[in-house]
Amino acid sequence: MMNEESDFERICLLCAEPRVPSGLTQRGRFFCQTCQREWILEKRKIPRVGKNVLNSEEKTEFLLENLSLFNSSLGLEDLMFRFSELIADRLKKDKIAIFITNLELGEIKLAHYYSKQKYLQRAIKRFTLDYDLSYGILVEAMANREPCFYKFSDQTHPFYSFYSKLTGTKSQLVLPILYANIAVGMITIDYDEEDPTEYIEDEEILKIIVGQFAVSLRNSLLFSKSKNQSKHFRSLHTAALTLSQLYLNNHNEMIRMILLTLSGIVDSSISCLIEFPIDSAKVKVFKVYRDLDNYELKTHTESIESKELNSILQTKEIMTIDPIKIPILETLGIVGKESMIVPVKLENGTICIFILAKQDSRFPNEEIEALNAFVSLARITMENSNLYQNLSNKERLEKEIEIAKEIQSNLLPRNTPEAEGFSFGGFMVPARGIGGDYYDFILSPNRNELFVCIGDVSGKGVAAGLVMATVRTILHSLVRVKDSPWEILNDINNYLYSSYKEAITPRFMSMILIRWNLVTDEVDVSGAGHGNFYHYHVNQKSLQSIETGGVILGISPDISKFKNESKLQFHAGDTILLFTDGVTEALNASEKQYGEPSLEKSFLSNIELEPKKILENIYLDLKEFVKEQEQHDDITMVAVRKI
Repeated sequence: MMNEESDFERICLLCAEPRVPSGLTQRGRFFCQTCQREWILEKRKIPRVGKNVLNSEEKTEFLLENLSLFNSSLGLEDLMFRFSELIADRLKKDKIAIFITNLELGEIKLAHYYSKQKYLQRAIKRFTLDYDLSYGILVEAMANREPCFYKFSDQTHPFYSFYSKLTGTKSQLVLPILYANIAVGMITIDYDEEDPTEYIEDEEILKIIVGQFAVSLRNSLLFSKSKNQSKHFRSLHTAALTLSQLYLNNHNEMIRMILLTLSGIVDSSISCLIEFPIDSAKVKVFKVYRDLDNYELKTHTESIESKELNSILQTKEIMTIDPIKIPILETLGIVGKESMIVPVKLENGTICIFILAKQDSRFPNEEIEALNAFVSLARITMENSNLYQNLSNKERLEKEIEIAKEIQSNLLPRNTPEAEGFSFGGFMVPARGIGGDYYDFILSPNRNELFVCIGDVSGKGVAAGLVMATVRTILHSLVRVKDSPWEILNDINNYLYSSYKEAITPRFMSMILIRWNLVTDEVDVSGAGHGNFYHYHVNQKSLQSIETGGVILGISPDISKFKNESKLQFHAGDTILLFTDGVTEALNASEKQYGEPSLEKSFLSNIELEPKKILENIYLDLKEFVKEQEQHDDITMVAVRKI
């Protein structure tokens, strides 16, 4: 027997190389000197490592053979189908699932299930798990970012019993899909037995290509998200044009149009508006139901005693909530996984409460951004409708401008961002109540990046203000998914050109966009025909005028040849000043412009003050120059200092 065993070779199941182990450890595991891992070594007379295990050369060949699968231009559905088909063919497995993680919404969603048993694919469809450790091993594997093999019989959460009965699965291999060490999803392989002998080989094969799949999956997810944002932008633009022209003399139809548009923007199964006039004991409830699977649409309107809805009518701020926590929502027929409540108070005292509900998911940030922008537009329309009914033409126009001015002021930063090491100032005085100028400070959710921008829309009044409001919504969405200021400017150009190229009055916009990386202190600058800004260097006590270049947005469908990207060295104590041409081109009674020399002088004379005070003093100098002369353009300035 001993002689017979001496003819056997020990084979490492990972690297497939015959090696004498360097030492025996617990439960028959050895340290392989070839792959430098502790693993099971098997005795084989003929080197049979397993049907799937590859040596180093074969691993490389396998990856190269399948690189075409990871083409970043693949759509999400196509990518997942082809990847699961590749795994099924290579591992000879029949039941493979791909889950996608959305940490923003706190959920793990089954995005694709592959099986040759078509009834299984139809039965499983798509379901979602909360990102909650109470779910057990699946969520733990994601949180720990480590592969694992487990038996369903060891899990206590009801989900595993349901899944096992539905698919016949007894055990499962879980492999997180990691991008930059963050779990963007996971792959699972189902086994009909609890025997763990095969999963080691399956895991090794998956590890070869899952990293490249993670990159492609993230690219596809970003592309899908960008398409959704583009849809929101188009819906917002179309709705703004429609609501500004129609329904002013048909109140009920106007409300239904608003609710229908809202449900499309945020993919809501139900949208509701509770309207409570100040002198009424009853509220009017408008509802629009959308069947997202069968493309059916139903509307319903009813009157209810206001005291029954008192808890909702007291809502003062936008909120998201589980509908179960507010019993009256179920009475209204509003059910689902998450509801959003948006209160609006009109000028005449009417309280309007918008309520939207999602059946199986939560509201992502980009939808909330689009929702806020549209509700602002809807408020303008409702106010205009009231004015249309009650005021003379002149009074209605004046009131419309006043309402739009108030809403626009709410779109500008109310407070400076809490970015450690920076001090900010922002200032805007519109020429006609409603301005086309725009400035903003945007701090990323992870507080690692700060965007500062200033822009000027062509024209004045309501039309320019509407463009400004829409561009703001686009910008706030894009900074979440785009790293380069130039990429953001390019997308804004695409929106302006496609939306206004056939308009009677085209709309253009100049802009400067600056991105601070608060971790590395890198500063990137891109311009779009806005001209220059000033940089005061505290060490040299000198003022530098920086020309940004670029081309005005909305003129051409392709601005790639005007691409400009520059770096800014910004040291402690330095201050930058951005401004629109309403500052330098302000005229006095002699038709003389205030000009850049006067602006530079005022800036330097106030440089020791805080940024906010600097802007106030510059404006006082400007007003002293123009005296009682009428203001012809919006006056906007931004100052930022690194402390």
